[in-house]
Amino acid sequence: MKTKEKIDVEEALGVIWTSIQRGNDNFDKVLSVIKEGVNENIMDELIKDNYVIKEGLKIRLTEKGGYLGKELTRRHRLTERLLADVLEFNREEIEKIACDLEHNISTDLADSICTLLGHPKECPHGAPIPEGECCKKSEDKIESIVVPLSHLDIAEEVKLSYIVTTNHDYLHKLLSLGMVPGAKLILHQKFPTYIVKVNETQIAIDSEVANLIYVRK
Repeated sequence: MKTKEKIDVEEALGVIWTSIQRGNDNFDKVLSVIKEGVNENIMDELIKDNYVIKEGLKIRLTEKGGYLGKELTRRHRLTERLLADVLEFNREEIEKIACDLEHNISTDLADSICTLLGHPKECPHGAPIPEGECCKKSEDKIESIVVPLSHLDIAEEVKLSYIVTTNHDYLHKLLSLGMVPGAKLILHQKFPTYIVKVNETQIAIDSEVANLIYVRK
């Protein structure tokens, strides 16, 4: 079991890493978030222990600080994905639960969860999930239960988990046709285009989109 001090360090590094990734590297602004959300004095400890460097008005993570911040963020977002897609928790609940679990998941366990979920690119809230070593390997150690629609066999019945796309117009079109998380799908055809049945509606989907629709076997 990790100490509160260790948890505070990880939590703060996760906040800093996420802030920098979003383009906010202003030291004072990040410090304000850390003081309010984590610990009043944790930034002094991070600088002292060489996790963080202040460069003028900017904040920078050292190599070890960046690694820990990225890993915590990855564990958090993978846990959210697991809670939402496999355990089917209410999406309003998963944030708090993930915050509790993220500090007790090893890198190996995170890789196993990632593989199980088909190496998801985004958390349920649309934030990117940092790539792990397991994502770079060609062979998975365990079979994924959440996979792209394109990986299915004909006549296979599945449940839709999530859709990865930044094309909001197209996403809304799919949603209007019943392609919503939890919907049951049956794949009828793969060539020359994908045909899936959702409720009583048959929908044609091209191969590029089929790779962006993730389903649970």
